[in-house]
Order: sequence, then C-alpha cells, then structure tokens
Amino acid sequence: MDQAESLRKRMEERFAGTPAVYRNKAKTLAVVSGKGGVGKSNISLNTALALSDKGKKVLVIDLDVGMGNIDILIGRQALYTVVDVLNHKMPIHRALSTGPKGIRYISGGTGLNTMFELSRDKWAFFLKELSTVINDFDLVVFDMGAGLSKDQLPFALSADEILVVTTPEPTSIMDAYSAIKHLTLNGPELRLKVAVNRCMNQKDGISAFLRLSNTVNAFLQQKLEYAGPIPEDPLVSKAVVEQQPFLIRHPRSKLSSAVYLLADSLLESGTVKTGGNRSFIDKLSSFFRRGNAT
Repeated sequence: MDQAESLRKRMEERFAGTPAVYRNKAKTLAVVSGKGGVGKSNISLNTALALSDKGKKVLVIDLDVGMGNIDILIGRQALYTVVDVLNHKMPIHRALSTGPKGIRYISGGTGLNTMFELSRDKWAFFLKELSTVINDFDLVVFDMGAGLSKDQLPFALSADEILVVTTPEPTSIMDAYSAIKHLTLNGPELRLKVAVNRCMNQKDGISAFLRLSNTVNAFLQQKLEYAGPIPEDPLVSKAVVEQQPFLIRHPRSKLSSAVYLLADSLLESGTVKTGGNRSFIDKLSSFFRRGNAT
C-alpha cells in the first residue's frame, strides 16, 4: 500500500468511530494561512457553523489585522469590535455578536493593528476579559491574519490546535510551508492540521497534503495531520456576494459536506488528556509577560 492509498484509507476510517469528548475547558483553534486568498476566513466561519450544528457552542474571534471580514461574510455589521475592547476597555461581552446557527463572534473591525501596540495594563485587561467568556464555549476559533505577523504569533502558539489552510497550487503550498516553519521555530511542540481548499477531487487534496507533509517532515521534523479536502466550487463566490455563508445557503452541497467532515476531524482531535495542559489564557499571558506586549 503506497503513502497516498494509506492516507486515503485512514480518512475513510476516521469517521466510523464514536464522537469525541471535549476536555473540561474551552478548546482553542487558530486558523492560519501562508498568504491571503486561499479561503481561510470562509473555512473558519463555515466550520464554526458546522460545529454549531453538531451541538457545540462556538465563538469566532476575527484577528485578521485591519482586514477583518467575518461580519462581512455573515452579512451583519457588528456594533462593537475587538478594537473597542482594547482601546476603550469595553467589557468583552458587549463586543459579542450573534451569528447564524447561534454562533457568537467578535469582529476584527478596522485598525486592529493598534491592538498590538497597547500597554501591558491594556493587555492585562484584554486577557482578563477574555478569561471571563472563553470557558462559556466548547470551541474558540481565532481567524488569524494571513502570513502570521510577529504580533499575532502568540495567539497561534497558545492555541490547542492550529489549522493551516492551503490550496493545491505550488505557490500556496510553499507559502503554507513558510508559515509552518515560522510556527515550528517558535513553538516546536505544536499540533498542526492541514485543510486543502479548492481541490478538484480527493486525489488532488491528498497529493497536495503529501507534498507539504513530506517537505515539512524532512526539513522541520514536524508531523502534520490531514484535516481533509475542500472542493473547488463557484458556490463560494456566490455566497460571498450574497453575504450568506455557503453552509447556510447550500447545506446539501458537496462543499458543505466537506466542511462537515472537517468539523468531524476537529471533534475527533478533541480527545486530548486534560492533566498537565496549560490553559490558552495561561500560555498567552506568558508570551506577553516575556515582552510581546509593550
């Protein structure tokens, strides 16, 4: 059995088991990409909706610096954003908006880059506020800015899991490799999953993943997990124009089915030992105590 066939078999067997059980604290997921234009925010949002359908309480925090678009994809303008919490010491619960299927989200707004130039006092306020709501959810999804700036890195490194979004295009795979290298050099013990977007078929996704995985393993000695393929589909562009998530607009499409499988992959990986794991807030706080927030 060759490598591709073995991977395909594991993907087919993955979803035959029983549902996973979340640990007794919120699971955190950072969704990243090497560069923009690979569909990262669409995957973040629609995966959150799929998880909500599966009975999970989900919070999406848009950290796409200065270019937040989760509220645009939803078609609802948030009254307050992360910037209001940080710059005006607004209680974070006031920035929570309700999206489709009951998900909650915090818009990134504009000018979010000022968030990373705040004083330690303001950072302390932000982390304290985040700690008051994070455990109200089963999963918190951070939609990171493309390319992972130095200032955003602590969020990704503190998350329980990182989902890297790429496409089968060689340039996109190399961009994903660069992002993974950046992550592993700063946090060697990471759990990294890869979703391959805009695939023509299953083979397309597996081939792209193996190219990336083999390169990462050879040069970075980092293991990647395959979260699955997301098909190329014009419904994505249509949903963006209509400002309605494709999982809502076209729930029975192959596209939506693939996202539900991706959600199952994330649920499966929720079976993590609870003992000895530092919380997201603890890990994030330690980064800023070391000087990431000045």
